[in-house]
Amino acid sequence: MHSLTALNGREQPYMKSLARTSPRITATQEGMATFAELITGAIDIERMKRISLRIIAIDMALRGADFIQVFRFFLDAGQTVTDSFASAQRVFRGVPLTGKAAFTKDTVYLHGLIGVHTFFRWALRHRRLNLARLLFAGKMTLSDVVALEPMFECGALVAPLYVPPWLQRAQGLAGMLAFSLFANRIRLDNIDDEAPIPGL
Repeated sequence: MHSLTALNGREQPYMKSLARTSPRITATQEGMATFAELITGAIDIERMKRISLRIIAIDMALRGADFIQVFRFFLDAGQTVTDSFASAQRVFRGVPLTGKAAFTKDTVYLHGLIGVHTFFRWALRHRRLNLARLLFAGKMTLSDVVALEPMFECGALVAPLYVPPWLQRAQGLAGMLAFSLFANRIRLDNIDDEAPIPGL
């Protein structure tokens, strides 16, 4: 995903800077990459669990937990000794092992995924799903693509040359997002625990 947006940024006639990365676009770029994993079925529940556990561990470290405490947290969550050590290493990259500090980049995966998924749903609801495609025209934030939409309309920016297969099938993306919008309105707390579930 990162290479794809870089290549599309290079194709821009005037704003070649859209090929370059910067800290401000990290969450969106990582969110797009994680969303791609999700929509293609490349991400499984174990990877989601690992990402979520690392976010909790980062919070623990920032609150004062040291390396050993974070390592034990991963062990207690069911990771192997080797995986727990590797996960704790990620949390403490480049910072003291005594706590009150952490390498926080791993938080952008989930933050970015939620942001990108919500943006795509918003675009569908407002009949502006074309913005999902334009997001791939270079390295941008979600708010950038909205602000720059007039630049695409006047030709100062061009639509992406390269898009992932799942985005080429726009109707499939729209169907998944439409179901997501519908499913989020279902109140699980209103479903009777004793009610039979059809098909089970």
